Amino acid sequence: MSRTRFRSRWLRASVTAGAVAASSTWLGDAAAQIAPVVLPQAAGQQALAVRIDARGISARACPSAAACAPDGGKALAVPSEVAPLLGGARVAPVTLADGRHLAKIEAPASGAPSGAREGGVASGSWVMLLAAPLAGKGTEPLVLWSGWTGVAAGEHGEGRSDAVVVEPLGSGSRVLVGQLRDDVTICGRPALVGASEVDPRTMTLLKGASFQNLPAEERRAAGKVAAERREADAAAPGFRLLRPTAASSAVGKRFAEIADGDPKTAWSEGKAGAGRGEFVSFSSADEVGITGLGLRIKPVDGVEGGAAPRTLFVATPDRLFHVSLPEDAWVKESAGYEVKLPEEIRASCVAVVLDEAFAPRGAQAGERGSPSAPEVRVTIAEVTARTAFDGQAPAALVGALAGGGERARAAAALLARSGPEAAEAAIAGYDRLDPAGRQLAAGVIDTAPCAVQIPFFTARLASGAAAAPPRGARRAAPPEPDPELHHARDRIRRCGRAAAPALAEIVKGGGAAAARVAAARELALVAPAEAVLALLDALAAARGATRKELRAALALAARSERAAPVVEEEVQLDRLRARPEDAQLDLLRALGPSLGRVRGGGAAFQALASAAGAPFERRYLLQAPAAALARAGEAPAEAYLRASLRKDADAHVRLRAAEVAADVPSLAPDLLAAASDPDVRVREAAVVALARAASAGAKLPAGAAEALAARLALDPWTFIRGGAALALGAMPAAPASDRALVGALADRSPEVRRHALDGLGAHRATAHIEAVRDRAEDKEEDVEVRARAILALGAMCDASSVDLWTRLALQAKAPMGERDQRLGSAALAALGAVRPADLPARLEPLLDKGTPHGLREAARAALSAAPQCRR
Repeated sequence: MSRTRFRSRWLRASVTAGAVAASSTWLGDAAAQIAPVVLPQAAGQQALAVRIDARGISARACPSAAACAPDGGKALAVPSEVAPLLGGARVAPVTLADGRHLAKIEAPASGAPSGAREGGVASGSWVMLLAAPLAGKGTEPLVLWSGWTGVAAGEHGEGRSDAVVVEPLGSGSRVLVGQLRDDVTICGRPALVGASEVDPRTMTLLKGASFQNLPAEERRAAGKVAAERREADAAAPGFRLLRPTAASSAVGKRFAEIADGDPKTAWSEGKAGAGRGEFVSFSSADEVGITGLGLRIKPVDGVEGGAAPRTLFVATPDRLFHVSLPEDAWVKESAGYEVKLPEEIRASCVAVVLDEAFAPRGAQAGERGSPSAPEVRVTIAEVTARTAFDGQAPAALVGALAGGGERARAAAALLARSGPEAAEAAIAGYDRLDPAGRQLAAGVIDTAPCAVQIPFFTARLASGAAAAPPRGARRAAPPEPDPELHHARDRIRRCGRAAAPALAEIVKGGGAAAARVAAARELALVAPAEAVLALLDALAAARGATRKELRAALALAARSERAAPVVEEEVQLDRLRARPEDAQLDLLRALGPSLGRVRGGGAAFQALASAAGAPFERRYLLQAPAAALARAGEAPAEAYLRASLRKDADAHVRLRAAEVAADVPSLAPDLLAAASDPDVRVREAAVVALARAASAGAKLPAGAAEALAARLALDPWTFIRGGAALALGAMPAAPASDRALVGALADRSPEVRRHALDGLGAHRATAHIEAVRDRAEDKEEDVEVRARAILALGAMCDASSVDLWTRLALQAKAPMGERDQRLGSAALAALGAVRPADLPARLEPLLDKGTPHGLREAARAALSAAPQCRR
């Protein structure tokens, strides 16, 4: 049954039950014309006249109902948002159990004019409980409660709303005010909790009232079950299927003790009277069939005021059973009872709802349920689900996981709810299971605390990584993803730092290199500080590709903010010098650009850089840390890098210095000097670094353009001439630079000509537009050179080339080869930049369905591009 149907039935049976006690008077638009409602006097209570009209609610108490009218009575305050609703309000007289009366005034929000509801409450009802004072207690009408009902507040799943319930009794009715909560239900059935009851003796609200939330119709239809006394204690199952999730009330809020397996603890309801309707809800697993329940009523040490239930209900989302106990279990020490259900049930929720109770010693049976009854605590010590798996140890349940069928899924659900011991059993039996069983076992292990599951999943990570093909190995097809390996990574990351000790052990151990690398990556992610220490230790013995991978993991860890304190400690000279030189270098290199922000980083660098007779490898590897420190303003590091760039005897060191110096503006003059280095690779690195610096907006030193122009014109190496063209193009436009770039259009290398055209386009060197047109129109020219020339002309806003570009674009619709495609795409880009007035007409043939998709999209992009040229 859906929760919506439950709520509808509950409201019909409970909230509107006042209609049984008395008729209701509805007030329409002509409220002022309706006769007032008069509640008669009762024993010890005055009469009350109530009127609702356009002016509000007025009430007057009278000694008797004869000639009692609200005229001259008290005007009762109502909230401003309620006033427009009074035209649709109703008054329901309610007779209480002892014959006294109150009026329930209800104004539904749905009855308000649409204009009155705007910006206000659009659902629910505003309710006032109004009564005449008791005899001799003055003439002021008593407002027992007022407020909105049926209006939920709070997040989804945690919503709460107030409710007023009128419950018919054998004579008169009970009136209760409480809350409906999304998170406290009887397996989806709405439940009134935190209820207060109108006390007819004092005409006040008394807290701690109980209420039977199960609708009478459903109670009458419930299946009947008789519990049987258990002569001997049943063997405690090795699992706990039922987990308490909510209770309507509990002494000390200790409702979880009803299913903790401890006979000394118990749940006791905490309401006045005999607790009729109080309940505990349990989560269950709908994969597991429940054949019955085991009950223990009285805890070993008893409960003050404790009493045993005579009858109770067992509810699931769609079933209800009425259970009767054979005797007063409170006088039967240590008695247990078995409730055998007529059929197996499968449900995600089970609830136990109290009904009738045995009277405790010293109490009279007639006292139960009245507000004046002595304090009674109906108690249940333990509720246990009975299943087909009873008596099986966790290890046997793990064996049942094999195959992955219905029984296997039920066993997995039980194990998942049975704590660390079950997870340990799943770990122990994992390797003996088939793939389907392993998948279920992994789900069980997931439920364990990280301290239990991490050793297992780190071992899976190591074995899975070791079994995987090496990175970079040639494969006929991409490898299938390993679900176990993926799952292990996921669980390790969820546990975070708790996984650090196990991962560090793998990293520093002597196992397979792939396993160490995989563990290193995970350790760097989940626990960077711990990873720095473990990886520095591991690097001392690592070699080759493994060392490279571990160093990459160290770099990831060392640059994390979480590792900053450890890194700072490790670069201090006393700690640094205690490690091998290779590990010292690895740490500085791993820090990358962040080295300049580490306190003590400069001193650590100097300790390595100042040693006399440093070998080539150390000098080479120190260049990147020197650049990081130089960018941070460390003068010794800048001097070291300059000396390496200008003076180091090994060309490889000078090359490395040139590569990293691009981001150090103060070294631009040294890079310019290195552009004339006798070694070709050093010259290349210097020219490329100058181009990077210029592209980043750095101002190159005086004479840079001339030096680069000389490289462009005279250097025998193509890649250096191309780098010089790139650098000149990245620099601000200047006549001399543009002349050098134009001269390069005659270079024998297409690569150099391309870069020269890019530079002329970037400078918008219209003084040399004819030379660029020549390259664009030369059908014998390299196709990429022609395309770059077309793009450069577009940047120069060469309107005279529009017809050429249009022809090339249209030719690309039915290309003869890649040449037509490349020139067509360049032409479209140029047309988009210039954007002639008739561009839509020129490109219309390219927009039909017969045009290749890529070309059609390029045409649309040209039409939508922002123009870069003035017409």
